Amino acid sequence: MIFYKNIKKHKKTSQKDIVFSIFANGVVSNQDDLVSKPNECKEYYNLTVNDGALKTGLGFRDLQVPASADDLENCHGYNFAEKIDEIDGIWLDRWYNSDIEAYVYNLLMIDSTNYLWGVPMIDEYEGIVWSKSNKLSSYPTFQCQYRIENTDCTLFFTEEGMLYTAAYGEGFYPDVPALISGVVHYDNFFGITNTNRNTLIYTTNLNLKEWSDEESSAIEFLDNRGSFTKLVAFNDYVYLFREYGITKISIYTSKDDFSFTHLYTSSSKIYENSVCVCGDKVFFMTRDGLYTFNGNTVSKVAEQYDDYFKNLDNSNCSSACLNGKYYIATKHNFSDDQQIGCEESNFVNNVLFEIDIDNFSLNVYRGVDIRKILAVDNPYMSKLCACFYNNYKQQIGELTIDGKTFTNNNEKKWKSFETDLGYKSKEKKIKEIIINTLYDCNVEIKSDEETKVYSFSGSDKEQRLPVCVYGKNFQFSFFTDAEKCEICKPMIVFDVVLWL
Repeated sequence: MIFYKNIKKHKKTSQKDIVFSIFANGVVSNQDDLVSKPNECKEYYNLTVNDGALKTGLGFRDLQVPASADDLENCHGYNFAEKIDEIDGIWLDRWYNSDIEAYVYNLLMIDSTNYLWGVPMIDEYEGIVWSKSNKLSSYPTFQCQYRIENTDCTLFFTEEGMLYTAAYGEGFYPDVPALISGVVHYDNFFGITNTNRNTLIYTTNLNLKEWSDEESSAIEFLDNRGSFTKLVAFNDYVYLFREYGITKISIYTSKDDFSFTHLYTSSSKIYENSVCVCGDKVFFMTRDGLYTFNGNTVSKVAEQYDDYFKNLDNSNCSSACLNGKYYIATKHNFSDDQQIGCEESNFVNNVLFEIDIDNFSLNVYRGVDIRKILAVDNPYMSKLCACFYNNYKQQIGELTIDGKTFTNNNEKKWKSFETDLGYKSKEKKIKEIIINTLYDCNVEIKSDEETKVYSFSGSDKEQRLPVCVYGKNFQFSFFTDAEKCEICKPMIVFDVVLWL
């Protein structure tokens, strides 16, 4: 009898597991799937990464103000919808009250017909919204807090002239040009006009109510750095931001004794509304990503988020800095066939990025159509405020970490890269999910063969769920539409099929 060797292959499995402790490292959006680690994050939104866990993300609630400077915890809101059809802009107003020997802080708004409205930030009148007597002929090209004749005031520049408004007086001055930016530095006022954005105007007469073209001067630049967009007084110099560059203005003793140094030329457009002073740096966005400027040099930062920041439509962006965070509301194409929040209809902006100015950690607030953000920082409060397009156009919100946009829960998601789990070309079987989640959530496992979604109820105990998903490459997502979220160190257990 002849015995032949059995050459038939037998299937053998080896059990492995992945712990998603990488939650602590946030998102890495600019890597290719082939070089990414199995548990690294490709995309997440409406969540925060805190202490190694996925937790409830950013939100907005109605603006709250205290009734008294002596009781900052007793707060109430305003019903703007009773008087204002649409809030198209928000600004701060501050003036010194000699009777109480303290500053008074107000929030100013403009409606769709260009009427100005205001509310106090310390409000003893329980939510009264008051109107200013002046109506502007057009939307302001620029607004600033200023001081004229020892009086605090707010100036609104328009195509028709300048509106001066103070605690005890108002006035309109048609001879003042429509500025888009302006600063005071060393007893000079510098400005950029809306009609001639290649010319810098300046005057030594700081009383802008007395503006005269004969008493002002102008400097024109004709080079490849583009139009002027914003002036920033920073580090004892004035910096002129342009479409494609930054120019430093050094001021000496006489009226016309200036020098100009072209510090930076950009290959990509600088978005003027993204320019924002944050501590000892200026942050700004171009189509190429996020940059910082320290007064001498420009550095590209947060490159790990380039897939979020590159090629953004920043034409309607708004930015602010508060408590060590740079905020920019803008428009981003998430390319995931999902419609989150405002994306279910027409929108202008759909995301708010919160970036730590020191370590560049990122929070992504998706699905909110913000018109303008405003940092409110005074002795009584520190909060980021916003006005909105579309559904929330009659509301002013303040930023929270409560996972909701006003009364609506934000949809929250964390998604991994596509991964072979470290075993290229080998068949795998996902066999168990182990998770700690305090609130309801879902886990999606997508392979090159199938996609399955598993639901978990909130619990303070570890949960284990047997599953069965086959494939060679996988992508894992954790998502929820619950108000709160806290997911800690989930584990995926799988078998690797080894052929003998």
